[in-house]
Amino acid sequence: MANAIGKYAAKKLLRKQMAKYKTKEVSGDQDPYFARIEVPGKPGKFKKVKKQVPDYIPEHDAVILAKMRSRSYKLDMCLFNFMGIRFGWSSVVGIIPAAGDAIDMLLALMLVHSCMKVHCGLSNRTAIMMWTNVVLDFAVGLVPFIGDLADAAFKANTRNLRLLEKALDRAYKPRAQLEAEDRLPKNERPQPATVYEDFSDEEYDRRGTPPTYEEHAGVRAPAPARIPTETRGGVPADTRGKGWLSSGSRKERQPDIEMGRLSRDNTKKSSRR
Repeated sequence: MANAIGKYAAKKLLRKQMAKYKTKEVSGDQDPYFARIEVPGKPGKFKKVKKQVPDYIPEHDAVILAKMRSRSYKLDMCLFNFMGIRFGWSSVVGIIPAAGDAIDMLLALMLVHSCMKVHCGLSNRTAIMMWTNVVLDFAVGLVPFIGDLADAAFKANTRNLRLLEKALDRAYKPRAQLEAEDRLPKNERPQPATVYEDFSDEEYDRRGTPPTYEEHAGVRAPAPARIPTETRGGVPADTRGKGWLSSGSRKERQPDIEMGRLSRDNTKKSSRR
């Protein structure tokens, strides 16, 4: 129950953020929120879909992944396009000489620290790659203007998000599924730690409760009790005493069961006397 609620909260967090940026174009494979996939049965035709957290990732790590996607998008992509490059708050802050680059690096380090909190843990190789991305981003950003453009194109936070997604897949994704995906060409492999959701799919929002709990709880409202209709002479009891089916001038009441028992008990006592 708690695990289902945690995953549902992570998905709701992503949906709320996606609603703000759904009009923006997909920024390639690096986009934390959206992707373009080929329409089944229509080769060459693509559609924009949402990227959600898969159910195989446990509650705690799913929430961290959702927060990382939100923060990396705000820092790397949320503002505008310039010369084919998506800009976020990280690039804007980095324009400030020296101090801006230091603030940008501090924000990136905070995201790496959040990634380290996943229960599955990060390998030393993954952690070193994350730190390297942050250092490179800081060094490139020190170059005026050109460095800021290169910083925006490099997107250290988004790269670290992808490293986190791959680590979560290695830890939690079913092995058979991983092996099957490894046999596919690289351009056909799904993005890590991701399931796709159409924009028209708003079923979870309409329900308002975690779908995994609601679908599997097996709780049903009790059906209304059915009272058998008594018939005498082929005429239902509830129709006697009214209309053309009536056999008398007044409506007859249903016999009182308790009163009937009392009458039978009194009869038996009288016969014994």
